[in-house]
Amino acid sequence: MAKLSQTDLPDCWILDRATVKWHRRKFVVVGIMDLQSRKLLAWEIVKPLQPKPVAALLTATVTRYGIPPALVFGVDKVFRSPEVQDICTQLERWPLDLRHGKVSITIFMRSLWRNLEWEGLSWRDPSDEAEFRRLIADWFVLYNSKRPHQALGYDTPDQRWQSTHTQPS
Repeated sequence: MAKLSQTDLPDCWILDRATVKWHRRKFVVVGIMDLQSRKLLAWEIVKPLQPKPVAALLTATVTRYGIPPALVFGVDKVFRSPEVQDICTQLERWPLDLRHGKVSITIFMRSLWRNLEWEGLSWRDPSDEAEFRRLIADWFVLYNSKRPHQALGYDTPDQRWQSTHTQPS
């Protein structure tokens, strides 16, 4: 894969998931990121990972932000399910495969998940599941609106999104 600079990345949304552990329990967090702005557009804790909640998350994100320029999915079979594929057909957006060898554009989402665990959860010990979910929600707000990103010229993802996209009314 040729080296890509921060300015020539494809204009696409990435749909991927991560497993987050808390108190010997596993939670699956599914998220949709706009690659160019690095904004996490939507996320949901789904347990267990099933096609219908993933399809609902994609539909809600499209309703809020409009039709994506392109889609890239993680490798999980749930992303290739008929429920998710039906939405792609309706949008006339078929998932791109941007893997080159073992490298994929989904590495940007993997970085997000890793940072959630390192920065958002590793130093905290939530007492119950509601607090655990609140910590994740608060960290995503921090990530999108308060945490500057070196790759974005020290803008936040929200600032970059607002400067490059118009919100539907």
